[in-house]
Amino acid sequence: MTQYVPIMRRVMPLSVLWVLLLVQGIMVLPFLFYMPLWLGAVFALVLIWRWRVTHGEMRQAPRSLIILSIMVGIGGLLLSGLRAYNLDSAVALCVLGYLLKSLEVMRRRDGIFQAYLGYFLTGIFLLYNYTPVGALIAIIMVLANTLALHAVTADQTFRWKRGTKLSLALMVAALPIMIAGFLFFPRLPPLWSIPNDERGAQTGMSDQVDPGSIASLAQSTAPAFRVQFDGDTPPRQQWYWRGTTLGEFDGRVWRAQFRDRNRFQWPRGQLPLAVSDADQFDYSVVLEATQQHWLYFLDWPTQIRGQDVYVLPDGRAARRNSLSQTYRYEAQSATSVNWQSEAGLQRYQRLPGQGNEALRQWGLELRQDVGSDAQYIAAILEHIRSEPFRYTLQPPLYPSADSLSDFWFDSRLGFCSHYASAVAYLARVAGIPSRLVGGYLGGTYNQSGDFIQVRQMEAHAWVEVWLNDRWQRVDPTAAVAPGRIDLNLDDWLSEDNPSDLPFGVRFGRNFGMLDGLGFWWDSVQYQWQVTILNYQQSNALGLLEARFGRINPWHAAAFMAAFLAVLGLLMAWFTGLLYLPRRSPEPWASLGRVERRYGARHPGETARDYLARLAYDYPGQREALARLAQLIDTLAYDPQATLDASRRRDLKQRVEACLAQ
Repeated sequence: MTQYVPIMRRVMPLSVLWVLLLVQGIMVLPFLFYMPLWLGAVFALVLIWRWRVTHGEMRQAPRSLIILSIMVGIGGLLLSGLRAYNLDSAVALCVLGYLLKSLEVMRRRDGIFQAYLGYFLTGIFLLYNYTPVGALIAIIMVLANTLALHAVTADQTFRWKRGTKLSLALMVAALPIMIAGFLFFPRLPPLWSIPNDERGAQTGMSDQVDPGSIASLAQSTAPAFRVQFDGDTPPRQQWYWRGTTLGEFDGRVWRAQFRDRNRFQWPRGQLPLAVSDADQFDYSVVLEATQQHWLYFLDWPTQIRGQDVYVLPDGRAARRNSLSQTYRYEAQSATSVNWQSEAGLQRYQRLPGQGNEALRQWGLELRQDVGSDAQYIAAILEHIRSEPFRYTLQPPLYPSADSLSDFWFDSRLGFCSHYASAVAYLARVAGIPSRLVGGYLGGTYNQSGDFIQVRQMEAHAWVEVWLNDRWQRVDPTAAVAPGRIDLNLDDWLSEDNPSDLPFGVRFGRNFGMLDGLGFWWDSVQYQWQVTILNYQQSNALGLLEARFGRINPWHAAAFMAAFLAVLGLLMAWFTGLLYLPRRSPEPWASLGRVERRYGARHPGETARDYLARLAYDYPGQREALARLAQLIDTLAYDPQATLDASRRRDLKQRVEACLAQ
């Protein structure tokens, strides 16, 4: 006698195993762009075995293959440096477990478990890629897992067309709930978190600058941030985006007073910013993940509105937690500001006791020849204009302790950080407080999206000097390469140094259509970040209050209850749990009128038999009932018969005759 095997323990058909193999590939492939290469080796081992299973070797994976896969996975974790508990190591373990679990997927319960693991991995993938493309990939992953779940639980032979149709129907039915949850469900803080500060390389300006360090950013076309102005946009010559303030100098390296390493020494509370005394500009910034703490503003910031933002005494704003994801904030800047007070100016006058003696002596002699500090700074800039200094993105190295003197007197080749470092040093030689500012210069205006995109290659450094009781910007780059200030960086490099343009930029400029597509895609990404990633419940509340007036908690609760009730009724109707009354088609609707008058038909009784029974019970209506039975038979069973207007009138008249006393 054959023993009964529960359905969840039965081996799945070959067609279902093929579906699971395909879904597994769809789930793992997107992670291979972010995970170490050894995970691809484990994936290959698993695919080889699953391929054999789909070709007839219907048995569990041998213990040797499982042990080999585990050893490759653990060895890969150790060799790739994923020893600490962070996001990459946690995700690598999840993907490894998903792959190893698939080695034993033969029965229905194992297939269901694999599909649920796939849903979990879909959510994890969005931690790495939350762009529009990432969202599309996540939708495909959800659809694939829903298809796998249908294939595993299907009572009959799986068919691709039917399975895909049902999976799409389920996802469409879930859209109202997803939209409602997105619009109105509170954004709660996580109950637990995984450290992810180490994921990805740091980008943007660091809290220290050694001349030459910005060159690594000069060739990157990756976006740094996007800015949208609320009103007028300032002229291009004012597109200075300040980020870090570097006031400590050891002879080679400029460092910030408040750095990433001493975050616990940052001042507590909000410090005042400068007060505007000129034109003001309101704008919002969408800053890409930098793994750093500094925010960027149009020079000079006067107001900052953002979550967990701290203003530092050196004119910067930062977050205590590093920027591991896209961050949006609002600010206001002015072309000129009034500094109420500035304590600790002596810090910005300090110089090391040794090094760059030639440049120091040159600065002292120049200061004696001019009458004021302002004239001294102007003389330095004029010297840069008149001497054969040259701006280049590929300067020579200056490794000696007299690096600034070597640059100023010998090579005279450098870019922004070389010139800014030399000018700030010369200002301190004359006792003028000075500091470097690291940030970005310029940007590309996107007309379709009405925003400015600033790329990593537009990183820049300039000088601030304390003159006339205020900090004033001095940019030596304007003296050696004025086109860098007046023109877009791409346009300026195309004219002066075409070879310094990245290949992708040169290729796009040669094909106008590709350049236009690039602007369109940048606009799509910006709208995605502003509308989706930075959505807040206050946005939806503002729309509702604009339409219905101020909403108190009771109104909100009533609205949510009504919305969920309507949504529940729609879902019940869509899934078949709720049937709405429908009018029966003719001639059955007319027959229903007769049943309401004389009583319902018996179970299994045809229309002709029912009307014949009524004719026997009501002899006075026998002729009318017989004529009605003949017409109903014709309309119901004659394929050539049509219910036109004349027959509809005839049917109505015969029913009225049957109902007449």
